[in-house]
Amino acid sequence: GAAGRPPRGRHLRHRALDCDVCGRGARAGLALTPGGLALAVASREPPGPTVLARCELLPLGAARDAEAVAAALRGAALGSLPASTIMDPEEYQLAIVQAPDVPPAELRAAMRWRLRDLIDYPVDDAVIDIVDLPAASRRDLGRTVYAITARRTAVERRAAAFRSLPGFDVIDIPELALRNLAAILPVASRGVALLHVDAGSVTLVLLRGGTFYFARRMPLPLVADRDRGAVDVPALALERQRSLDYYERNHDQPAMTNVVIAPAGEASRTLAAALAAETGLAVDTYDLNEFCRCPAPLDPAVQAACLLAVGAALRDERRSL
Repeated sequence: GAAGRPPRGRHLRHRALDCDVCGRGARAGLALTPGGLALAVASREPPGPTVLARCELLPLGAARDAEAVAAALRGAALGSLPASTIMDPEEYQLAIVQAPDVPPAELRAAMRWRLRDLIDYPVDDAVIDIVDLPAASRRDLGRTVYAITARRTAVERRAAAFRSLPGFDVIDIPELALRNLAAILPVASRGVALLHVDAGSVTLVLLRGGTFYFARRMPLPLVADRDRGAVDVPALALERQRSLDYYERNHDQPAMTNVVIAPAGEASRTLAAALAAETGLAVDTYDLNEFCRCPAPLDPAVQAACLLAVGAALRDERRSL
């Protein structure tokens, strides 16, 4: 995909600011990647700039278990800083469902009955979280929410990997990390479609004025037979438009004309130019150097490796999966 991967074993590092510089709202974000453990420390205190104090890839070696993660974190000097991590896409399911008409305190219990036919394991073995969505303009739809479901064993395994961190308190998913990244874009107030391309898949997130409307993960469409590995830009443009049509139809909102492709790099710039030519829209790329205050410029390899960790570090909520 356009994101690319750093060479295995390479230690990407971008560390110059102490955590105190981040301010009282600082949080660490952590993500297990093919190249190691991505670590970011960031804070967001509007109206000031987002501060990205640390952004690095810690090597894990051949072992990727809880002991290897703990060893990598021992030298990270995070102290009791609040910390979030990210689940892998195959560890959870995300679905838009109609919420039962019950009091808020009873919502999760009621959702278990609604979700029992959507997962392939006993619902009693599931950990469930709910993400509120804006009210739909169509009254017949009722209240809809994003339901996140994961096997309890997968959540416990992920929690065990980071239990050595005193401040570890949140397990999140990539779609919500991307929502956090979209929220710091200057165009977010007018609405933005953020496309994150990585390892043969693309995740689309729609956000306007700080409100999260839609997320969708799909295989990255590739051109068949020729230019092996090249993105099928017309197919990608069509899927983007289908998602926007859903958003406009169900939320009675104006069209989103801002498109941003992440992460930064030559492949993303090439894709952005092709998508702009296909759609007639202005398509930009997501460069953390433009949207965060960094102590030194971040190269594209660091950004590709650590982008979701940065999104996890930008989380505001304290509720965990």
